[in-house]
Amino acid sequence: MVHRDLRVGFMGFGRKTFDTAAAERFLADSISFLTDHATAVRAVPTLVTDVGEVAAAAAEMECEIDLLIAQFTTFVDGRFIETAAHRLGVPVVVWAVREPNRGTRQRLALNSLTGANLACHALTRAGVPFQFLFGNPGEPETAERLESLLRLFAAYQRLRGFKVVTLGDAPDGFAFSAPGERARAKLCIAVERMDLAEVFGKAQAVPDEVADRQLRGVRERVRGVERLPEDAVRKFAKLRAVLKQELERAGADAVAVRCWPEFFTEFGAAACSTVSALIDEGVMASCEADVLGALSMDVLSRLTGGAAYLGDLVEVDASAGAVTFWHCGAGAVSLARQPDGAAAGVHPNRGLGFTLEFGLKPGRVTIFRIGEGPDGTPRALIGAGTVLDEPQRFLGTSGRVRLDPERPPRGSERDGTVDAVHGADRPLTARITRLLEAGFEPHYALAYGDVAGALEQLCALVGLDVTWM
Repeated sequence: MVHRDLRVGFMGFGRKTFDTAAAERFLADSISFLTDHATAVRAVPTLVTDVGEVAAAAAEMECEIDLLIAQFTTFVDGRFIETAAHRLGVPVVVWAVREPNRGTRQRLALNSLTGANLACHALTRAGVPFQFLFGNPGEPETAERLESLLRLFAAYQRLRGFKVVTLGDAPDGFAFSAPGERARAKLCIAVERMDLAEVFGKAQAVPDEVADRQLRGVRERVRGVERLPEDAVRKFAKLRAVLKQELERAGADAVAVRCWPEFFTEFGAAACSTVSALIDEGVMASCEADVLGALSMDVLSRLTGGAAYLGDLVEVDASAGAVTFWHCGAGAVSLARQPDGAAAGVHPNRGLGFTLEFGLKPGRVTIFRIGEGPDGTPRALIGAGTVLDEPQRFLGTSGRVRLDPERPPRGSERDGTVDAVHGADRPLTARITRLLEAGFEPHYALAYGDVAGALEQLCALVGLDVTWM
């Protein structure tokens, strides 16, 4: 995967008392390696060998990068990273390469690892978010770790400047959908409201031929569209066209949709299919105007590279160690279980189309929710499990997830506070009871892939307390 959104800066630090010829070879290979994985790279093409050069290079990159990759091509002292981090104000990846001299009684050619060790200590003292990368350019393990770090910091970037459009307000009684000031400030969320009636009017004005062009691909991917009233299907296509245009105009990262009751009572169609289409196109969209739900989906999508799902927790099956996540019919088509795939349907409670009908495909998933604690402080819920290979459980979209054994609280293994009911011994019903009594919101995001560890790192970078599902 090539990461297009993250703007990456690169400097290779070196000291002339080490093997600069070897260091320069590492530097050239590293820049080439890095540009294979990120398109927006600003690299200093030569070794940076004194603190003055660091300051000058950082000045050139200031406000132009989202992440600095600092390679300790040879050992240098802590002033190098301190100068760069202070001037740039962005998170850092500290990169150490392998020592090339492996014989006996040889000098240290680079001493890269010691320089990186000193840098990590300096960044910790300074409170600068950072991660560590070890390995040579071109090594598969280095590429895998670099990919995971780029995904991590792409998600981090979203958490430091996320813009969501709310299409209408939260439904009555859904207070959690609109985050409070403390959460918005901590997570740097910008919210822009769009008026439902205005968007409905723009959608009604879209010509039928424009809607028909939008529908061609949908008919190929979704069974049974032809069985639904043509008016409802065209309304989906018209709304999709308008909403995409409005989101691009607003520069929005995601949308939170008030999907009832006005969609049914005033527009005459379900929002589900429009939400589904946006998610499959990479714009995360949440039901019931859930702003932090949209953010949770976006973070998961950034880390996994795929569509995320947002569902209610509707069922607990203690005998199978599984819970069921469900929503009315807004799941991305790409998440449908095969060979059945996705079918077009009508809303189970309102009888209007169109919705997506399918069971989630089997596979490993990570569960995530950014929410608010009792005092409004943002916090996170993380879980992991496996979607079972089963037919559609309920009308709409749903999937049964067998949860992994419960993780003990962070640090409890070291301080001896793990009790006998932690881990796999705690009954599933007791685990769910604990989560509900902690007051977590009823919408849970999930995506395919094992990124729970990356989520924990991300929450630590941002300063969010984590509860494990």
